[in-house]
Amino acid sequence: MSAPHHRVGISTISFRHRPLEEALSLIAATGAREIDLGAIPDVTDHVPVPFHGDSAEYARRITAEGLRTGAVNADPGDLNDPDLTPEALRDVVAPLAGLAATLGAALIVPAGRASHAPFVDREADLDRIAANLELISQVCAEHGVRLLVEVLHHRRYVHTVADADALLARCTPSQFGVLFDVSHVVASAEDPLAWARSLGDRVERVHLRDAVPGDLNLSLGAGDVDFPALVCALEQQGFPGTYVLELETHDIDEEDRVRDVARSHAEISALLAQTA
Repeated sequence: MSAPHHRVGISTISFRHRPLEEALSLIAATGAREIDLGAIPDVTDHVPVPFHGDSAEYARRITAEGLRTGAVNADPGDLNDPDLTPEALRDVVAPLAGLAATLGAALIVPAGRASHAPFVDREADLDRIAANLELISQVCAEHGVRLLVEVLHHRRYVHTVADADALLARCTPSQFGVLFDVSHVVASAEDPLAWARSLGDRVERVHLRDAVPGDLNLSLGAGDVDFPALVCALEQQGFPGTYVLELETHDIDEEDRVRDVARSHAEISALLAQTA
């Protein structure tokens, strides 16, 4: 097993079926020191949404395990929904931004609802997503939190490079950074290396999981992702951030999950050390 690398983190979504306390303990046991905290209702209940919890208690639990939080990964609602009012969106986002601020973390959100069908049409939906991201960025700025957007998400409305680029063209880097999840890019049958190079320094955080076209829930080595090539490409263009293992894998039995997460963390740690 390779020594843990300080730029390789683990999302609590990797242990999404375990209670948060157990997930944090298992992550700490790998030697990882940075986490993403899952706040996606359809995936995990580690952070309920809407959030009405005690941010200080989350900070205490995480710190007690010797961990720090790089990002709160949240779903604040369907950003292309015409019926989602600015007031309702702010009401959901503000407590999440407050949690992120307490943890010294960024806030991650996806781009659009969990459907490839538009509410209105492509242009109108992309315009609405861009407007809602601007509102979220303002709320985050009020809390001193950096907003990151998972712009391309295989299961969300924006699921192609063309639409992701069209959304990014509507927004500025000052509004938010890009959360680049290689599994979503590959599952959408897109070229992750080409898109990573095209994005350049807009990539501020990276999620790692394996995938094949149409399936993004595979363990490292079980899909088509060329991890050495991806890490090399990102490092060569000066990516300074964290590589986060978000191992929502469906090909691993639950009793094997702890071992597989540790294996994956060691492999990416070794890869990053070799690349550096």
